Amino acid sequence: MKEVDLASRLKPVQKTQLYQTQKPAVFTQQLKLRRSLLANLLVLAAGCGILAFTGVFLYRHLTTVGSRDAVINGVIVNVRAPEEGTLEKLEARVGEFVEPTEAPLALIENDYVSQGSAKEVEKWLERRRGELAAAQAKLAQLQELLASAQRDERNQQVLEVAQTQRQVAAAQAELAAAQANLADAKARYQLAKINYRRFSQLAKQGAVPQAQADAALTELQQSQAQVVARQREVEAAARTVEALKADARAAELGLTLRKTRSNYDPRLRLQELQIQIAEQQAIVKGIQREIAAQERQVAQAQREVAQRRVVKVTAPIAGYVWRVDARPGMFLGKGDQILQLLDCRRRWVDVFVEEKSLPLIHPGTRATIEPYGKKGKALQGTVSNIRSGLGRLNPGDDQVIPIPENYPRQSQVRVELDADHDWGEGNFCYVGYTARVTFQVIP
Repeated sequence: MKEVDLASRLKPVQKTQLYQTQKPAVFTQQLKLRRSLLANLLVLAAGCGILAFTGVFLYRHLTTVGSRDAVINGVIVNVRAPEEGTLEKLEARVGEFVEPTEAPLALIENDYVSQGSAKEVEKWLERRRGELAAAQAKLAQLQELLASAQRDERNQQVLEVAQTQRQVAAAQAELAAAQANLADAKARYQLAKINYRRFSQLAKQGAVPQAQADAALTELQQSQAQVVARQREVEAAARTVEALKADARAAELGLTLRKTRSNYDPRLRLQELQIQIAEQQAIVKGIQREIAAQERQVAQAQREVAQRRVVKVTAPIAGYVWRVDARPGMFLGKGDQILQLLDCRRRWVDVFVEEKSLPLIHPGTRATIEPYGKKGKALQGTVSNIRSGLGRLNPGDDQVIPIPENYPRQSQVRVELDADHDWGEGNFCYVGYTARVTFQVIP
């Protein structure tokens, strides 16, 4: 029993000692495993980085083409004197940005501008103004005569109306008398007719002599003839009244039906004056139009003289002053250069690349331009044209030019810059800067 108990006691002790002996070995083994895993991760990360760098390098190498040399260029606009004269004022300095506003860049004065044409037109105007005054005076005189003729015409019409009315009244009185005579003649005719009947019956009966019946017949015939005569008198008087009434109506309307008017008739004179006045008014208006046209011409000539005497020179474009060639006080001829402006809206880059890269570049290829003198600034553009054979070809020659050995095979590629409003401050829109140009090509 004791041996068994001793053995049972010794087993836990041996296990504990064995555990204590194996514990450092397990820790060491775990530490080695961790270090191995870290090293593998580092190697894997380094491999991935190398692969990524290699991929980016290959992608950029296959999809981009770099330049050997590139210069940003722009359009220079010459500002010249439009007229000759002395430069009195110049509001422009090199490096300043100017815009095409109403404020002039320079003022040119010329005190010897010819005014000969304006003087001739002024003399012509003075002569025509005199003619206009004479025509207007004649027109006023004709208008006065017209007023007098109108008064005479009104007075004559009033008198003619009154006269015709009196004539109508007299004719109507004569007509009434003729009608009264006609009535008396008819009464006498009726009495004679009665007497003739009575005496003719009595003569048949033998109561009176036949001579008395014949006398009654004669009286009847005479009274009948008198009735006819009085009837004609009445008709004539009636016609006279109607004619005079027509004359009266014509007089009221300013007309006449009885006679042809002479040249002294106020109505005819009135018509003649009206025609003359219309003609004279046309003459006056014609002269006035001519004078107005010449006055406009004189005003235009004076404006031209003033413009030529003091000429304002404005900026034709918005851009930087690239160069100033004139100074205040200088005498400039027509067309002499005053200054130069750099048009920042029209810029391009001339890039020199190797000819072997041309298969990847063509008009329309996009490019990124990074000026060396402006870090962080990137411009964008598009290839517009490609010119090869620089220094090795004279176009048009029929002689072969030998190519020297190791001569650089370069081509000029022009890249038109996109519109960019960030022109910088005082750096002439980066014109003249050398730059690194990268073409975005598709392999």
